[in-house]
Amino acid sequence: MTATPDSRWQAAARQPDLQAALANDDGTLLMGSPLRAIADDADADEDVRYLAGLLATVAWFMPNANDWTNPYGPFAAFGDRRSPIPADFVEADITVLAEIADLIPNLVLRSRVLDVVAIAGDPALRPIRHAAQLQALADHGVTSEAMTHADEQWDRGLAVGVRFRGVASAQLDEIERQLVEAASTSSDGGLAVRAARLLGDHRLGREHAAAIAEHLAGHAEGIESIAAQHTLETAAEWYRRAGDPEAAEDATYAIIERLITEADASEAFRASIHLEMALKILRTLPRAARERLGVADLPTELARRIRESGAAAIGQMRVFTTESVDLSGHVTELLAAIRSDDPVESVRRFAGIQPFANLSAFRTEAEQRERQFPLSSLFGRRTLSSDGRTVYRSPTGDAATIYGEKASIWEGLIQHYQLRVNLLGGIVLPRAWGQLSTDHRLHIGDFQALAASSTIVPSTHEGVFARGLHYGYSGDFGAAVHLLVPAIEALVRLHLANAGERTSTISADGNENEIGLSSLMENERVVDIFGEDVAFELRALLCGPIGPNLRNEVAHGLLGDAVFSSGVSIYLWWLTLKLVFMPYWNALHDPEAAEAREPTVPEPDSD
Repeated sequence: MTATPDSRWQAAARQPDLQAALANDDGTLLMGSPLRAIADDADADEDVRYLAGLLATVAWFMPNANDWTNPYGPFAAFGDRRSPIPADFVEADITVLAEIADLIPNLVLRSRVLDVVAIAGDPALRPIRHAAQLQALADHGVTSEAMTHADEQWDRGLAVGVRFRGVASAQLDEIERQLVEAASTSSDGGLAVRAARLLGDHRLGREHAAAIAEHLAGHAEGIESIAAQHTLETAAEWYRRAGDPEAAEDATYAIIERLITEADASEAFRASIHLEMALKILRTLPRAARERLGVADLPTELARRIRESGAAAIGQMRVFTTESVDLSGHVTELLAAIRSDDPVESVRRFAGIQPFANLSAFRTEAEQRERQFPLSSLFGRRTLSSDGRTVYRSPTGDAATIYGEKASIWEGLIQHYQLRVNLLGGIVLPRAWGQLSTDHRLHIGDFQALAASSTIVPSTHEGVFARGLHYGYSGDFGAAVHLLVPAIEALVRLHLANAGERTSTISADGNENEIGLSSLMENERVVDIFGEDVAFELRALLCGPIGPNLRNEVAHGLLGDAVFSSGVSIYLWWLTLKLVFMPYWNALHDPEAAEAREPTVPEPDSD
């Protein structure tokens, strides 16, 4: 039987240099450069150059498995410009990619090409092309290297397979089998955890839940100290899927025991971090589980140990230092100051681009202004909302106070603060965010890991913080504000409760109601817990009728479309990132700053 001759594009795809570039196993992103080099080679065949350019574009797409409608984003964005996405391909490009897909030796890239062809090509051919996409992954197999460098392609493939199970059931079943085998038998702990999490995310492998959970829990026993935390967390999830909640609780408590043991053997800084994390995880166990395990009083005990050592992680914020650049200089200097090849270091520099608002300095300026214009405090002033409503009338005289400050001084503080928000949120932060998000493509998983590792974040709100921060990083500051403002209120409530303060009231008819954020911030203990600068930031930005008053604006649906591009929105997102990121960073890198943090309870006077 005579073989079908190659088409024009298939013949070009077989060119040796192009095949060598397509056989690279360094990951799809790294394949882009050698492919682009061929595309830019003026001496190469025109068809080969065209193919190399198309494939380099596909290799450089940034996967986003969490977005079904737009699973691949641009490699880079510059203001209103960006690199290509699948929708930019014309019909001829899709036809060519479909012709040569089977000649791509790198099966991960082949899978991506077939996915792009399915997305952007003829809808009638979509099911069969998605089936071929999954077949490429099944042929590749689940390996440690693949799960480390290309797990997002398997994540996307599983999402496709679940939706197109009718035509891709054989391929999906094979990938599921490979993942179950890795999760339940692999001696490589990292591979087992990644495989288990992929299965869990796509609701696969349920009939093997018990075997997966037992394997992960057994593997964790051989891991020293708290390094087993992720393995035990995943084991607990699979015990729950197996219908064994007690085993899940035991796995979770094993994490807590390791953290406490590590805290007992550590110096003060490291001990405080481990205790904070232990308390955070312990709060995820229901009361009945704590009683069964004999640790019903452990939350109180851990909170006491944390308070007595002055180790509440949020107190670190006040003393964190970074290489700040004077705002009177050029913005270009700020942009250069945050650039780094390491994304974590770049985020640290971005978070530290300016310190928290300096309440002492603001107060001095407000007092000087009042002395300069002494009659100004004798006359009342009105604050109008954006729709013309009077939302605040300043009291006359000296008796009235706001958050412990003379009312006229507080108004002066807010004026200075509003200038800060306008300057940073309107000019500096948008430029710096654009630089950061162009240099580094961070995904929702990066922010989930950050929230989970930051002891300031309530365990019940890790996903909310992660998504809010990711929305902001992706440029959707409106969505970020609507998620992060209530999350910050939960954060304040948690740390006040940890410090022994009541965060709810019981009415005359016996109903228990939560205290709102503005009232919580009137508690002077927030200064002991957060430090006066952070407490001022939260009061000024979120509470009270003068200032941005974001908590009220969000709660009552008063934010309009301007929230998506306002300087206040990006400032709130940056401030939250700063609050969440710095405990994580300090826990790893800055023990000296952590030792100097504010205590959770007031220190006794030396005399």
